[in-house]
Amino acid sequence: MQGARDLNKVVKSRHIAGIVIIICILVFPIAITEKVTVYALPPRSDHSSSSSFTAGMMQAPQGQMQQQFLQSKINMVKLLTDMVENRLHQASVLLEITSVDPVVQKTRFAYSISKVYMGIPGNLDLQKRKIAQDILSKDRDFGSVYFTMPNGNIYIGEPFSNQKQLPRLNYADRDWYKGVTALNNTYISSVFVSASIHAPATAIAVPVYNTGAAIRGSNNNNNTGSAIKSPLSGYWVGVLDLRSIDEILKKLNFAQNDRILVVDDNGTAIVDSYGNNIQNKNTTTITAIKPLLQMKEFKNILNGNVASRTEIINGIKTFVMYEPFKVGTHRWGIILTEPASY
Repeated sequence: MQGARDLNKVVKSRHIAGIVIIICILVFPIAITEKVTVYALPPRSDHSSSSSFTAGMMQAPQGQMQQQFLQSKINMVKLLTDMVENRLHQASVLLEITSVDPVVQKTRFAYSISKVYMGIPGNLDLQKRKIAQDILSKDRDFGSVYFTMPNGNIYIGEPFSNQKQLPRLNYADRDWYKGVTALNNTYISSVFVSASIHAPATAIAVPVYNTGAAIRGSNNNNNTGSAIKSPLSGYWVGVLDLRSIDEILKKLNFAQNDRILVVDDNGTAIVDSYGNNIQNKNTTTITAIKPLLQMKEFKNILNGNVASRTEIINGIKTFVMYEPFKVGTHRWGIILTEPASY
């Protein structure tokens, strides 16, 4: 199948990109043990280059040590931003490529949808399930892949064990469903606690049309001026927890109590390095996400500004750096924090 071949090409290129990213991380190791005065960074609207917001920092009078400190932080936040964007983009491409496969487009067993299986039984539409399984095996950021009917009812889900344990059949109330139906295009949702993988996740939803069953529009007089269109089959939905980003954070050499979060525009974290450091579980430096997201400058993420500053979080003076980036119609952010000793 052409879709499968294209899928393999995309995954192969993504693996190469991942290797390059890991090399970059090794080039810029982060092992912060010194605390220095923080200088605010001027806002910028595009994160594609760090030069615009490093210029002010480089003029700091505290010397080369301070410059290296801030530059290392900037390098890491910028790199993580690019990585998250790349992961979401590649995941979207995988779903879009496979959505045009005739196997994905057909819903031959829709009559078998029931609440007993929260979709169709696991032994039906095995070809579509195989494509979903291939996506899961080739991209570990996906926790589940679903096909839903136009009304939001589950048709299939892989792994089937995830489908069968769902608490309900219809998900028309989800942000991903509302977004994809409104845009009629690929939509990346806000972060939510997934009923499928039971963890913070985002969903990418792609509309799927049955191109093999094209129908003619209402103006059908002698086939003149009539529009040919394909009926909507449903939505191809991938649930992602960005575990690849979480695994990379585990490998970075963080100082104790350093913290990295990937948050959406609601302030909900999908990745939080705080849980990766076993030592942090016994400390009270930063005990919850909520106080961090209530800081008065968090709104700058929504406004597209980049900055570093100090904040009092849980009574602790804390260094905070954050950088926003676009995720479809949403604006997410990378937030870095660590206790400040100055």
